[in-house]
Amino acid sequence: MHALLALLLLAAAPEARVTKKPARDPRTVGLGRSCKRNSECKHGAQRCIQQSDAKGKPIGRAFCVLPCASFESGLSRPAPGTPAKSKKKSTVPPRCPDPFQCRSAGAGVPIDICVRQ
Repeated sequence: MHALLALLLLAAAPEARVTKKPARDPRTVGLGRSCKRNSECKHGAQRCIQQSDAKGKPIGRAFCVLPCASFESGLSRPAPGTPAKSKKKSTVPPRCPDPFQCRSAGAGVPIDICVRQ
């Protein structure tokens, strides 16, 4: 009797939806990992950055970081000699993957890097 009731409840219940995790950007796998060379980082876009103190002296530790894309990446260049067309709304591609933001160079870091916020 209980088995029949459980079977009816399962049949009447809406199908369970499986939520998919968003695909992780392969460039972000292994960030912060210690390294000695760029080849030791997980992705080809990552760079091995040597840390330094405020005076510029190397500390001896290095880690994998993802450099920010340039400001012009993803934008098309106008052909030379053609007048510039003004767009009311221009979309600028992001410099870092979704959960990351670009941090400017400074304080011991020589390049702009993507950091998780």
